[in-house]
Amino acid sequence: MQLLLLLVAAVAVLAVVGRLGHRYLFPYGYTHACSKYLAISFRLYANDHGGWFPHGESSPEASLGLLAKHDPTTVYLLGGKHIPSSVAAQAFTNGTFGPEMCGWHYVEGLHVDDDPDVAVAWDKVTGLGHNGERRRGFMHEVVFLGGYTEFITKSAWTEFVNKQKEKLERVIASRCTNDPPIQWSDEATLGPNRFAPQTVIGHHPSTTAQ
Repeated sequence: MQLLLLLVAAVAVLAVVGRLGHRYLFPYGYTHACSKYLAISFRLYANDHGGWFPHGESSPEASLGLLAKHDPTTVYLLGGKHIPSSVAAQAFTNGTFGPEMCGWHYVEGLHVDDDPDVAVAWDKVTGLGHNGERRRGFMHEVVFLGGYTEFITKSAWTEFVNKQKEKLERVIASRCTNDPPIQWSDEATLGPNRFAPQTVIGHHPSTTAQ
């Protein structure tokens, strides 16, 4: 009996510690806005839109919302790791989804034939793990055009950004005049955008041929 009571007490203590740890590790609440599923969703979207990733809306984040128009099951991804999925989904439903409701930075105007090591999306909040947990020393979880994901540490972030700028310059230089302009939401990281948003009128914004 005494052993049983000790086991019950131990479980109770672990439960309390777990709840306290959960609050610390998950400052925005547990989430599974999975970066890997986001990467898959990009590829599925491109397969149905001439190889192009979502583009053509009023902002990169609004363009990211085209994923949920293509596949409604992806709507819960839009808030990322720090905006409740219900909030982002409601904004998407009522037509107000945009930068304030999107938990991802996004680079629009990319094509599946571009450099697979170009970063397509990353967390807007720094230092969060795959499920929203706080991870010391990390900067962002990044989704790459090639369909893989990677955590970039704070110490490696500057070098990573410099390489991404070089990659984007090469992609931009390869574009034809009537190709979708490349835009990014994270101007603090990648610098000011050089092209005005190109909203396509009269048909779906991501059906432009390469």
